[in-house]
Amino acid sequence: MIENAKILIADDSEIMRLLMKRFFTRLFASPVVLETANLPDTLKLLEQQQVDFLLLDINMPKGDSNPKTVSQILSIQPHIKVCMFSGNDKAMLEQQYYAAGAIGFVQKDESMGTAIEQVISSVFG
Repeated sequence: MIENAKILIADDSEIMRLLMKRFFTRLFASPVVLETANLPDTLKLLEQQQVDFLLLDINMPKGDSNPKTVSQILSIQPHIKVCMFSGNDKAMLEQQYYAAGAIGFVQKDESMGTAIEQVISSVFG
């Protein structure tokens, strides 16, 4: 289990952030979990603090996250692991985000807990 990982959950849904926070506290030992609810706040936080892992929702208020957003985030923090998180169709979008530098794409559905675990183990395992 990874200790003291700094994780940012960027999602406009408070319920989804709470649910994901619970997953991360199970998967990591003593994680520092930060939260943002829109894209400008996410970018601002990333300019101020180093983060190990970003779970990034695609559709958020004040700006959606597109593949260029992933590239922008990686220019701010080259070592951050960005995992996309969306209710949008994974099959149609994931390759664009992978090409931009994302390390995972988790569909918001009944198997998202398992998908998050697989992404975490592939990156930090």
